[in-house]
Amino acid sequence: MNWFDKLLDWFSGFTDQWEKHGVKFTLYTTIAILIGGLFELVPPFFLTKTAEPIQNVKPYNALELAGRDVYQKEGCNNCHTQMIRPFKWEVDRFDPQHSYGKDGYSKAGEYVYDHPFLWGSKRTGPDLAHESQIQSSAEWHKTHLINPRDTAKGSIMPAYPWLFEESSIIDASKIADHMRGLQKIGVPYTEEDISSAPTLLAGKTAGDALIAYLLKLGRDTAELSKSLQ
Repeated sequence: MNWFDKLLDWFSGFTDQWEKHGVKFTLYTTIAILIGGLFELVPPFFLTKTAEPIQNVKPYNALELAGRDVYQKEGCNNCHTQMIRPFKWEVDRFDPQHSYGKDGYSKAGEYVYDHPFLWGSKRTGPDLAHESQIQSSAEWHKTHLINPRDTAKGSIMPAYPWLFEESSIIDASKIADHMRGLQKIGVPYTEEDISSAPTLLAGKTAGDALIAYLLKLGRDTAELSKSLQ
């Protein structure tokens, strides 16, 4: 009998012993899981930051933040991701102009002001992490949102014409409250940023806000990359 067979025999005997004491086995297993869980869960509570913001990445202004709320409300993250994986074919597809240099994939520092993250996991539609560099025309986005078939033949994306109706005017007070809430959890909004929200949002519809948000995606890091080239 070789050493491997001996090891299997020992392990078989060991498990047989524990299977005869089901209550003890369950108790000890539960204790082991709890101890392991504490080592996983407790340290993050003492970390002020798990990722540093990339230089040039700024928080969303009031209009962009309102657009992010619309993006979530309409469930856009169910069909679009915001995470470019570090594979050449992904970078080539979603950074065709090489706006981000040779490292055109997503990085943790781009998302430090995102609460919650909207990475998504399903690409019924394309990834939008670099949308500002792929389609930078506000007019194109408006046409696309009102009727996607006008810009992408055969698109199965639903139309959102009501986002541009007068009934969809943004409530500035809610966005200001949202900014104050984010300020409390570390997003560096100033009082000036918050107080300027009503001016920035005056007369803006949900559609206008959503377009502003889409044109923000990837813009800061692209500007940084271009300045370093």
